[in-house]
Amino acid sequence: MKDYAGISLQVGPFYVYSLTMMLGMLASILTVYYFWRREKYSFEQLAILIFIALPTAIIGARFVFVIQQLIEYKGWANGPWYKMFYVWEGGLSIHGGVITATICCVIYIIFSKNPKRIDLKKAFSIILPAVLIGQVIGRWGNFANHEVYGQVMSENSLAFKLLPKLIRDHMYINGNYRMPLFLYESIANFFSYIILVWILNNYNWLKPGTTGGLYILFYGILRFGMEPLREDSYNIYKVISALYIIVGLLLTVIFEFVVKLNYNVYKVYKYNKEWTHKFFYFIVYEPKNNKKRLFKSSFNALQKNDEKENINVSTS
Repeated sequence: MKDYAGISLQVGPFYVYSLTMMLGMLASILTVYYFWRREKYSFEQLAILIFIALPTAIIGARFVFVIQQLIEYKGWANGPWYKMFYVWEGGLSIHGGVITATICCVIYIIFSKNPKRIDLKKAFSIILPAVLIGQVIGRWGNFANHEVYGQVMSENSLAFKLLPKLIRDHMYINGNYRMPLFLYESIANFFSYIILVWILNNYNWLKPGTTGGLYILFYGILRFGMEPLREDSYNIYKVISALYIIVGLLLTVIFEFVVKLNYNVYKVYKYNKEWTHKFFYFIVYEPKNNKKRLFKSSFNALQKNDEKENINVSTS
């Protein structure tokens, strides 16, 4: 049986880890673009945010990983000190990437002088949950690098028998079969992505900003629960995950129940038949100071023959 400890899979000269990182970023950007266009924000503004987010996310992700290495090992444990710059060999902290990129993008949105200002709450809901699809794909980069695995898995366990042979074989690391934590997290992130993005965001059933808070809350809970199962478990990620839970819960409550909304709110039915109106509808949050109902016109372009109802809950 081949032991995959320390092996990084490649496609020709390219590391699979790097390819999955790029594919994950692209998938997240395309998800954001769909909702960005629906809100009638300009592509130029999105391009600026992408230009800000991608490099700062990589820098932040690597920086937190380096800090983790320095704390746990009192120095760089993976060879000479200059190897801390070898991003393609793995070692990115999702926490660090999300936190750094979010802070930088929020600063841009707040201080931007663009006449068509971006609604910070809507951007929070559009962008943060879209990160999940990047994490779904990115975790397979961990599979290719044979990292983010759990403790020893018994060959007689049901979980071991249910795993595809390809994954079982590649989880033979350091002389034992390991729990494929990358797979468990990837699956959990995928279902969260579907719920937060393509159900809650797609229908706008929650107020602007809330799904951004839910993303932080969800990922904090997920990582806090999975961290003790990892073969290489680090206290820094337990602390950050606990902070995610606290901040995510606070933001969810604030956006959904505390903040007063300055919007005209409309209910748009997905289908014409009246019996469907109770279940299949879309909420439009239109800024009050927007004299032209830009969102409604853009939505009409996407959904023809819809019925609309003003539900008069502009402040709540």
